[in-house]
Amino acid sequence: MMHPIVSLVILIVSWNTSEIAAYSPLMASSNNIRPNSEQISRRVLLLESSAVAAALGTTALLTNPPSANAATTLTKFEDTNCKFSIDLPSDWTQSTQTLPDRRKIVLYIKPDSNQKTLIFLAYTPVRDDFTSLSSFGSVDEVAQATILPKGELAGQQGVESEMLSAIAKQQAYFFDYKQTVPTQPETHFRTIFSLATGATGGAGNVLVTITAQTPESEYNAMKPLFDDVIKSYA
Repeated sequence: MMHPIVSLVILIVSWNTSEIAAYSPLMASSNNIRPNSEQISRRVLLLESSAVAAALGTTALLTNPPSANAATTLTKFEDTNCKFSIDLPSDWTQSTQTLPDRRKIVLYIKPDSNQKTLIFLAYTPVRDDFTSLSSFGSVDEVAQATILPKGELAGQQGVESEMLSAIAKQQAYFFDYKQTVPTQPETHFRTIFSLATGATGGAGNVLVTITAQTPESEYNAMKPLFDDVIKSYA
């Protein structure tokens, strides 16, 4: 059984179907993660949110392959329920998927990137006793909990992650990190965590995760765009 403090990072990096199978056994039996709402831990909830993002992202990639496109322009994405906005590439391939339990993914894939450069927004409903991001721990505690430890994970060895920065601002947590997976190129991530209170229309709140990722070899070229996306968050 995967330890509940296993990295959030490993579950949002792998968009290849075989990698999801390797790193996300949780998806096959979500009841094993959450026997009931009273027992679920805050870190397991973060983990579960990321696993759903990975699985839905894979489906989107299989059903919505990117097509060639020219210049990248940014258009404001505004979520009035969760009370945030962010500028996203309007010419990237976009798809949205929802699970029966109301978890949702909005996925943007860069054309001509071999499906390796993308941005996704993951929405995970949480109980109303999760009243702020501090319910999951401080930004440093969440960063430590989501840095993948060296060694074996779900049958894979040699997976390493490096947290470059973890900052709390704008009532959100901002993370910058890299990850290396065997047989895959090193990948660079920029992630925002926020908690939207009252966003479900009833009891409970919504954990919102926004992640931009690209191969490390492409990061210098993508960094200005990623900077603009992250800075636009409001």
